[in-house]
Amino acid sequence: MRLAFIQDLDIFSIGGGAQLTDRTHFTEGLKRGHDIELVTPSSGGVVPKVDGIIVSNASAFPASNLMGMSELGIPIIWFIHDYFPICKYRLFYPMGNSCKSCYLKERWLPVLKMARLIIWLSPLHRESWLWLYPELEDIPYHLAPSPVSADLFYDLHLERKEGVISVEGLHPFKGRDYILRWIEDHPEVKVTIIGGNPDPLGSLPPNCRSIGVVPNVDMNEVYNQHEALLHLPQSPSPFDRTVAEAFLAGCKIIGNKNIGALSYDWFISCESVAEHCKNSPKEFWEVIENAL
Repeated sequence: MRLAFIQDLDIFSIGGGAQLTDRTHFTEGLKRGHDIELVTPSSGGVVPKVDGIIVSNASAFPASNLMGMSELGIPIIWFIHDYFPICKYRLFYPMGNSCKSCYLKERWLPVLKMARLIIWLSPLHRESWLWLYPELEDIPYHLAPSPVSADLFYDLHLERKEGVISVEGLHPFKGRDYILRWIEDHPEVKVTIIGGNPDPLGSLPPNCRSIGVVPNVDMNEVYNQHEALLHLPQSPSPFDRTVAEAFLAGCKIIGNKNIGALSYDWFISCESVAEHCKNSPKEFWEVIENAL
């Protein structure tokens, strides 16, 4: 099949979580013999003549462009990474009364109802969408966990000396307030902060150290130095690949009900998590091929 893959960014040069996920699925599609064109704003944003359109992260595209795609007569699959396009706050999605009267709800409902298939990242992710859009319950769907590789994240059986790790946890949408409160409530626990700090001038509790951004290729060793991952998102998180990475690397998870990965009933053992994440790209394409 010839397909258009709509994305804000070049997934082969930028390595955020969404881009890593899309790169893995895109590459699997090529291996299966599909002709896939990556369409980004920088590439012109023009959809070629194709058999199907996969809309991933696409907030940089004008709403009129995305709505116009639904009028091309080409089947559209929405591969939803967060709460775009129904919430301008995306990962801050508050699930409050104001959401149900938001102009975005009415704007996107007709477009989303035309989807051939919707792919979410976890049961929690889908449930959070259906809370706002119960009309989507009958649309064919698939749940695709982030394709975290057990070849890259695994237990090295080291002596774990560094206590607790938090990865990108100081961003507000990741639960900054919850993380800092937990750290302050557990002064006896050493906490390592990985990633950016939106308030670098603010002081951190004395039991906390921040070491900045660590390349993804080095994260397995860092996880293996710690007993547990501290992850407390403030709103429903679609999956949180960090949780799967840390779990596969042998960390305990200090989490909450807002972690999408933990909403899967199979998130109970490293073997089970490794198997489901490994199979995610294959199952992603099987359901798309069936839908088209």
